[in-house]
Order: sequence, then C-alpha cells, then structure tokens
Amino acid sequence: MDLVTGGTGIVGAHVLNELLARDGSVRAIHRSTSDRDLVRRILRHYHADGDARFDRIQWVEGDLLDPDALSEAMSGIERVFHCAALVSFDARDREAMFRNNISGTANVVNAMLANGVQRLCHVSSTATIGARIDGSPNPGSEAGVNEDVPFVSGKNASPYAVSKHEAEMEVQRGIAEGLHAVMVNPCVVIGPGANGRSSMTIIDRMRNGSRFFPRGSNAIVDARDVATAMVRLMDEGSCGERYLVIGENLTYKKLFGTVANAFGKSSPVSELPPWMLELAWRAEAARTLFGGRPMITKISARTASRTRNYDGSRARNLLAMNFRNVEEAVQNVARFLKAQ
Repeated sequence: MDLVTGGTGIVGAHVLNELLARDGSVRAIHRSTSDRDLVRRILRHYHADGDARFDRIQWVEGDLLDPDALSEAMSGIERVFHCAALVSFDARDREAMFRNNISGTANVVNAMLANGVQRLCHVSSTATIGARIDGSPNPGSEAGVNEDVPFVSGKNASPYAVSKHEAEMEVQRGIAEGLHAVMVNPCVVIGPGANGRSSMTIIDRMRNGSRFFPRGSNAIVDARDVATAMVRLMDEGSCGERYLVIGENLTYKKLFGTVANAFGKSSPVSELPPWMLELAWRAEAARTLFGGRPMITKISARTASRTRNYDGSRARNLLAMNFRNVEEAVQNVARFLKAQ
C-alpha cells in the first residue's frame, strides 16, 4: 500500500489519481478541515467511475506535526509520496511554513524509519534550485538552470524557498539513515484544485479578465505529468537525486494570456513595470497591517519581475516523457471549472 500526504492539494490529488489508475492500494492523510470532496470531483473529471475510485482511497485523519498519527498511518505502507506543504509568499507565514515544511518533513522521515518504510518520493520545488539573479542559464547548460545548481541562502531567498531547501536536507538525512528517496522539483503546477490555493490564484484572477501582466517569466507543468513522473521516479529514479519536472518555460504574458483566452477573455496588454509592483506591495502591506491577506507581497512582486529558465532534461530523458504544454494544462483546468 502507498501513502500520500497532502492528498487534497493539486499535486497530491493527481498522485492519488495516478496510483488508482494503476490499481494500487492507496492511503491518504488528511486534516479534519480538508475538503476531501474536491478529490472526488477531480476523479469524476477524469473518469466515468470517479466515485468508485474515490471509495478505494483509505483516508486517515492526521497532521504532519503529530508523530503518533503519522506512525499509525505508516502501518502496512511500502512507499510514501510526500506532497504536503504550505506555500505562501507572505513573510508573516514564515513560522508556519517552517513548521509544516521542515518539521513536517522531518516527522515523515522519522516515522518511515521507525516503521521500516523505505521508499520515499518527496515533492520539493524549483525554489530550491539556484540561479543567477537575472535567471540566465548556468554554465554548461543552454536550456536553463538544472538540478546541479546549489541553493543559495541569503536576503534574496524567500522563507518558502528556505523551508523547502531545509525539507530537502531532512530527506537527505533520511537517506543517510537508510531510506531510498528521490526528490521532484516542479515549477508552477497547473491542474484542477481548490480555488484560491497555489496556481489556482492565477486562474481565478485571469478568468475574470485583466489588462495587466508582469514582465518576468517562469515555467509551468501539468499536474498530470507531475504525478506520472513521481510514480515512475519512485522506481526508476536514483536515490538522493533531484529531478526538475518542467512542461514549458514561458513569460507571464503568455501564461496570463493563455488562461484569459481559455475563459473567453482578452489577453492582457499592459506590462507592469517593477516600480509599479513595488508601490503595489507597499500599499497592500499598509492595507492589511491589522488583518486580511495581501493580494501582492514584497516577495511575489519581485518574483514576478524576474526571468527564470529551467532545464528539465534529466527527468524528461530518463522517463522518455513528453510533457504537456501550457495550453493543454490550462484547458484541462478550464474544463474542470466549467463542469462544476
């Protein structure tokens, strides 16, 4: 039996879908506040027998910060797909991210070691991949930065990036103590998920239409491809290795335009210069000083203006996979939302 953490998130739900499609036995940890019905709706989106597939999931209520609950969830497990994480660009969430992403991963590793579960696939992030400040390719790679570029801590590293890097260090500790583990580093994951979370914030904003786009670039990957790569890398990947899973490198202008067009809206036409984003995050910080969540933060503003380019050839060549492009990924989400 396989265990999935973060099963109600975009990546976790698609890992559940992939494992169920392979007729595996699946257990998933969820918090009491998690929307498990979202997983049912995602399975219905992909399969006529989605309800029957959902009923095959063995749900266990628990928390990554509860070692006893984790240990109980590990009973009879052979492999763990660790997808749970807190993603935020709000510096006020620093401590929460450190608890969930670092301590939570440490607890998963400890529970696996204590219960004799040896195989782990850990979901990390492109945030842990080093890069030049301008995002230009690293020496020896014309395609972009790759997994061998070390993480650089410092004032330019976001709390989220630091938390995911430290989580990788917990996985490496587990490897030193006997685990067989691989790490996947996805970029912006596009797939059906909960409104207002992860990449769905971009979807939610652009489906209502907008004239503006930031000048930077990033990479996207379809959630279905992440799940397929994870399940295969569990067996085909090298222990201790990191694997960038990249569908397409693209500008935010193209990403925002693709999302807008999928919902019948016009592509954004006005670029947001960095100075305007600097003013925007300061205004949002003042507006939410005594409560509320900012629409833009210092970290997200500066991230949006940077150029990023990633080389995903390691995973692509090993698995001989053709990853979906942004149009396929966005259209999949559009079909899901329109069906709701």
